[in-house]
Amino acid sequence: MDSFLYSPALQAHTVLALAGLTSAYVAVMRPTLSHRKGEAHTSPPATLYEAGTSPVLSSASLAVFRTVLAIYIVGMGLMQLSDMGPYVLKFYTIWNWWLLGLYFALAAVASCLCTRKEAAEAAAPAEPASARTEGSGVKAAHAKVAQPLSEGTRQLTEKIQGCEGQQSPSPPSPSAAHLGTTPLARVCHALFMINSSTVIIVDVVCWAVLYPMLAMGEQTPEVQMIIRRLLLSFTSYNQHGLNALYIFVEMFLNRHRLAFHAVGPLGLWSLIYALWAHAWHAKTGKWLYPFLNTSKRWAPGAYLGLYVVHWMAFGVVAVLYQIKVAWYGKWFKSPACEPSGKAKRQ
Repeated sequence: MDSFLYSPALQAHTVLALAGLTSAYVAVMRPTLSHRKGEAHTSPPATLYEAGTSPVLSSASLAVFRTVLAIYIVGMGLMQLSDMGPYVLKFYTIWNWWLLGLYFALAAVASCLCTRKEAAEAAAPAEPASARTEGSGVKAAHAKVAQPLSEGTRQLTEKIQGCEGQQSPSPPSPSAAHLGTTPLARVCHALFMINSSTVIIVDVVCWAVLYPMLAMGEQTPEVQMIIRRLLLSFTSYNQHGLNALYIFVEMFLNRHRLAFHAVGPLGLWSLIYALWAHAWHAKTGKWLYPFLNTSKRWAPGAYLGLYVVHWMAFGVVAVLYQIKVAWYGKWFKSPACEPSGKAKRQ
């Protein structure tokens, strides 16, 4: 009984279960790190304005950028699938590559919707003064919907537009049509936050852990094939390196806010893969990755380390968001005008 309680497998599975429970709690409760008086402690849902527009590009240009990347990522995935067959779909890297393609495809749709709404608003005749007065109440009501911007991109927006008369290249202000919360916007935000962390996890684990373990381990024909075709190839360099470039360029172009609750879906996504890896092992007797082997004495530490890596990856994303805020604030700063009082307080 004692040997069972202290077995590496039980301890590793306990770590996995606790990671899943904490991730589920964060995903459902959507907590924030804000402790300011009067601010909500639950993260509000994303809006179409966040999902489809950019502070530096027009919505149409952003749609083109996202569409090109979606076609490139999906096309490369299809070529790999055609070349190697469904065998590759069992790997975590491939899951995340297709998840990245799904994000860019849906984000391109969001940008296209914003482009159409902006074109329709531009073509609409000017409102009479009475209509504008009545509409002011509607705008005030929708201002509450814009609250999601306050959690992560409020500083960015204020630093870009903190100078009276200084406008960013983005649409001057979100309309009521942009401020609606839609399933598409929420999915885009969740996928972006997941991808921005998983690219770090995939790249670091691949080159710092997986490749050394495979290169120094038993060189079976399957291991040699994995190294040659799944690690040291042009496709692999996209999936284990350039994937970070794609998502982080997107980060500096979009309006997605940093949301603490994103660690919930991130953890659940990896938990789903871990369950799949265990199902694969139960069927074939083989582990998809050597560091998932629960029979090893170091298994509990490996599983705990993978969980910690998720939090560390999210921390890196948070740092990049701060760099984004600082860079945008410097880029759009104009010495010809004084920042508003609100911007000064930042």
